[in-house]
Amino acid sequence: MYKREEFLERLLCVFFPNRCIFCGKVLPPMILECSNCQNTVNRIKEPVCMLCGCEKKDCSCKNKRYFYRGIASPLYYEDKVRRAFKIFKFQDNTVAARLLGEMMAQTAKKLYSEIKFDMITYVPMTQKKLRQRGYNQSELLAKEVAKHLDLKVEGSLLSKIYENDIQHDLNSYLRSGNIIGVYDVTAPELIKGKTILLCDDIKTTGETLNECAKMLIINGAAEVWCLVGALTRRKKAGTSVSD
Repeated sequence: MYKREEFLERLLCVFFPNRCIFCGKVLPPMILECSNCQNTVNRIKEPVCMLCGCEKKDCSCKNKRYFYRGIASPLYYEDKVRRAFKIFKFQDNTVAARLLGEMMAQTAKKLYSEIKFDMITYVPMTQKKLRQRGYNQSELLAKEVAKHLDLKVEGSLLSKIYENDIQHDLNSYLRSGNIIGVYDVTAPELIKGKTILLCDDIKTTGETLNECAKMLIINGAAEVWCLVGALTRRKKAGTSVSD
């Protein structure tokens, strides 16, 4: 006997075939990743630098310190992963959150196994942007992670006060200043002395996550750890990782 959600998805697949979120190959119902992509997608392997989230061989953070204690991610934001996130964010493929969130949760179980989180939250959007897109992709990922980690999502902890310039349109020198003062804590009474898992979809320089973590720490959180769907690694000659 199928659960109602699974039954509805199988029914939809009759009219709208299920596809691999990474390459678009048609798949059976309830399957979101093809066998080829399971072997070829750029996954982050241990050992990992907890300051930047990259494999240690790719680490270029130079021990830079952030307000968050560490960051983890299952994937590098490259090639097929880049495709998956663009479709997820801009083409309403919200079902991708299920697989991506599960991958994030499995990474958290490995790398954050000794940390006792009190709650999960996520990087917010302005109300205007939320109305335009219809959903916050970071919120969807956080909710999927919460299911696997048996934690509560607190969506009211952070708010985005105004729309700033898009981070990936700026060079690294301008990104930090562009994000200052953009976020605020709306429920400081919920975070006093708490250890928080902060989720986002993609990390490039980490400035957005750092600003959110800063506001949580200033308002009384004990620790903030970050978990993202994918992150960029050190730029290689002839390539770009600044999406």
